[in-house]
Amino acid sequence: MTLLPPTESFRQKSDSDRATKGEPDSIDKTNRRLKTFAALQNNRDYRFLWVGNLAANSAQWLQIFTIGWLVFSISGGSALHSVAVAGIRSLPILAIGPWAGVLADRLDRRKLAIASQSSLAVLAAIFALVVAAGLVEVWHAYTYMALAGIGFAIKQPVRQALVANTVQRSDLANAMALNAMSVTSMRLAGPLLGGILITTLGFKWNFFFEAGLYIVMVLLLIPMRTPYRESSARSTKTSHRGGLTGSLMEGLRYIFENAVMRRLTVVNFVRTAVFMPLVLLLPVYTEQALGAGVGTGSIMIAVMGVGGFTATIIMATWGFFAKKGAVVLITLITGSMAILVLGFSHWIWLSLAMMVVMGFSQTHFIVSNQTLIQSVVPDDLRGRVSSVWHYESGLIPLAAVAIGYTADQVNINIALISVGIGALALGVFFAIRYQDIWSLD
Repeated sequence: MTLLPPTESFRQKSDSDRATKGEPDSIDKTNRRLKTFAALQNNRDYRFLWVGNLAANSAQWLQIFTIGWLVFSISGGSALHSVAVAGIRSLPILAIGPWAGVLADRLDRRKLAIASQSSLAVLAAIFALVVAAGLVEVWHAYTYMALAGIGFAIKQPVRQALVANTVQRSDLANAMALNAMSVTSMRLAGPLLGGILITTLGFKWNFFFEAGLYIVMVLLLIPMRTPYRESSARSTKTSHRGGLTGSLMEGLRYIFENAVMRRLTVVNFVRTAVFMPLVLLLPVYTEQALGAGVGTGSIMIAVMGVGGFTATIIMATWGFFAKKGAVVLITLITGSMAILVLGFSHWIWLSLAMMVVMGFSQTHFIVSNQTLIQSVVPDDLRGRVSSVWHYESGLIPLAAVAIGYTADQVNINIALISVGIGALALGVFFAIRYQDIWSLD
């Protein structure tokens, strides 16, 4: 495989696209400023995918929020169980995530998405019945989340690759921002819905709603098509000669032989390990640090969604506040500082403000990082590259258990202070060491 030079690959790809489409080198930015929903307006199939993602992401946040509080309740207030049960959903990614990427490049991505969402709907409905019957125990919750993690591991690289398959390349950055909006808006709505259902109807209805939301996405994927799915004779030949293992190694070589791609992936691993466990820790943090309950916990996630939603509106409408590579490094540092302040905080309003900063920083990071990667990766490698990008999600249970254990042994504030200091140190190191990332746009 011939790789473009590490830094120049992004610039050359962009120049090539403009030449192919007959676009001028200088684009009228004024005409683009108000095109917040350009990808939705210009691409019929992306509309199906985006609305479906709204439903699926709502189900995801409803699940994460509810399972933590359910286990916290039935385990006698264990911080470790509350964090680990939600984090275990990401564990199957370590075993099957890369192979899911291979399948996403060899099979019909739309059908894979339908299959994974359907399985998640069935699992959620069965678990809801167990909860409704009053039979639920901690091991039931662990089993449910582990099985759901298999569907999660398959759907993540598939759904990310489908974004590029349903939009024209000129709309890719806008589509990535809108895709993040489907996450952040549901991070706002999902926990609010979850908190209302828990306090009024009990835990079981959360999981019935979760199952219904997965079904909504399945129904929307049925009429969707992938007009921008590309084929590659080179990739097909390699895949048939080397089988699944050969396909997997081809994707890994593409990442590790490209310095910029490798560094963007490493930085994303750190972001996930230090940012994502925070969501799982909220039941513990809310009770131990703030002395509050499930209502405040739902608001904590909701305001994080506000920060993320604001970030997506800004990016979709006006673009990024700096070059995308610089945004990646800056927001890793600001998010780490927010975690550090949360560790020192015992005041609800300060903690809420830091959750807004976290949502704003993390969303900018994700969209910038994904757009840089998806802009240059060949379509026949998208599934495999996306699966490696999401492989870091498998670190969430390990990081969450470590932080939860520290919280049980000492307290949640000390645990978060330690995480914040470590994350900030790594962020500064990357900002100094990865000088080539700063110039990526």
